[in-house]
Amino acid sequence: MAIKCPSCGGHMAFNVPNQALKCGHCDTDMQIEEYDLSNIAEADKDTYTVTVYKCPNCGAELSAPDDQTVAYCSYCGGESNLTMKQEEAIRPARIIPFKISKENAVKTYEDALRSYRYVPKELKEGKHLNSFRGIYIPYLTYEVDIPDNTFKLKATKSYSSRDWNYHEEYDIDAEIGGTVKGISFDASSSFDDSIAREIAPFDTTEDEDFKEAYIAGFYSDKLTTPPETYGDIVEETAIDAFYRGIGERAGYVDVIAPKDYSEKKRQTGVDGYRHRVDLFPVWFLTWKNKGRVAYSVMNGQTGKLSMDVPVDKKAFFRVSVIATVILFVIFSLMPMFILPKTISWIAAIFLMISSIAFSSEISKIYYRENHIYNLGNVNVTKEKQNKEKKTATSTGRKKGILGKLFGLILFAIVAFFVITKIFDNSGNIIIVAVYTITLLIQIRLFIKTTGRVAKIEKKTAFIPMLIGIIVLGLGLLIGIKNPVYDYWYYGMAILCLLGMLANMISMINYLNYLTTRPVPDFFRREGAYHGK
Repeated sequence: MAIKCPSCGGHMAFNVPNQALKCGHCDTDMQIEEYDLSNIAEADKDTYTVTVYKCPNCGAELSAPDDQTVAYCSYCGGESNLTMKQEEAIRPARIIPFKISKENAVKTYEDALRSYRYVPKELKEGKHLNSFRGIYIPYLTYEVDIPDNTFKLKATKSYSSRDWNYHEEYDIDAEIGGTVKGISFDASSSFDDSIAREIAPFDTTEDEDFKEAYIAGFYSDKLTTPPETYGDIVEETAIDAFYRGIGERAGYVDVIAPKDYSEKKRQTGVDGYRHRVDLFPVWFLTWKNKGRVAYSVMNGQTGKLSMDVPVDKKAFFRVSVIATVILFVIFSLMPMFILPKTISWIAAIFLMISSIAFSSEISKIYYRENHIYNLGNVNVTKEKQNKEKKTATSTGRKKGILGKLFGLILFAIVAFFVITKIFDNSGNIIIVAVYTITLLIQIRLFIKTTGRVAKIEKKTAFIPMLIGIIVLGLGLLIGIKNPVYDYWYYGMAILCLLGMLANMISMINYLNYLTTRPVPDFFRREGAYHGK
């Protein structure tokens, strides 16, 4: 139901600078309280009427308090008319109104872009900037009761003063109880938890009782995450806040809490939680390119920004070529001489470093695409999420053991070459040692990357890793053969640089892949209490 202007009958929208309703036709202002007083009957209902817009491309659903012309989806960037229907929505309990206007959001975004190099020009164009959309995201806000009780606890405090280090131990007797409030998590499967963490926190001391007038002219997302999703985290957060609060009141000491979670619950008496649905303000900007989307999302209360910023490859390589030419001219004028063998093994080390950086990018993509730490995404079953977490954890443990074994092998290899060097003056031991170590590391990175790539959409990462193995293997053979002609070592250095170039190109492609996301598919998402 649209909010009508009392003067001309036009549509009114919430004006952020004035924190009041404003008519888009005659500029008449109306305070929120005035509208609320004239609609007491509506405010007493548990539901309110909204127009729900569903994207035909991705299935995302947004709602608005009135009928608006919508031809753009904020989640997939699709530019087709959204279907709409009227329905009753659950009335939220509280709302944080927008404090950042669209003009300020655009300015903050433009200022932030200046710190990024090689930004695609489309991200800076006015047409794109005008696509900022204000969306209220549903959040589940929890409260946890801690019964009044007497607690006997131990605590410690360590500090330094002048040249002395102090360690103190305390016995704490406390009578305490109460309610831990303000624990909030986003409750929309459309809204990625990683983005929610980046723009957090919201200041809930500025929230208001929900009134439809606050969302006039804005959109709101749909509640799809069941409250039990965050239940364990909520209780654990409240318990940690309890112990931390006692430590602060006792003079900022470190309270010694039980290690076992069930023992913490027993000691504090925490047993369950209460929850309500609130709406928090977010500015949302979407850029779609070749079947991927990039989001720039801003906290509509504080202005804190999360940005997906891809790299313009043409601009990057243009600057790189210019920088290379300048460095070549500078070094060619410097009176110094480096042995071909030295150039060769230094190039091998740089190839290995570039492979390590590339492997790290693949791991980030793996964690994000499998939603391993996105608890609010109901499209991923908890069984699958927990399985991926256990796999990541067990893999980490295995890597720890293998890492120690790998380190011992490397140490043995280095020790062998150092001892051999004492009895060998040919100058070839270093190059063989470097190529052996870098080859072993490259093989390990190849195995790790191949495992990660199998579970992400883009699966070409093994190619530059394989190229690195071939190049370093050839370098090791040449080092063992120890040819007398320098062009062999120059040739190996060139091959290593080409391997680095392959890593660099792949890194940029995957960086753009990491800073963009698959077009979301919400057609199969279930309701808030899906229970499956």
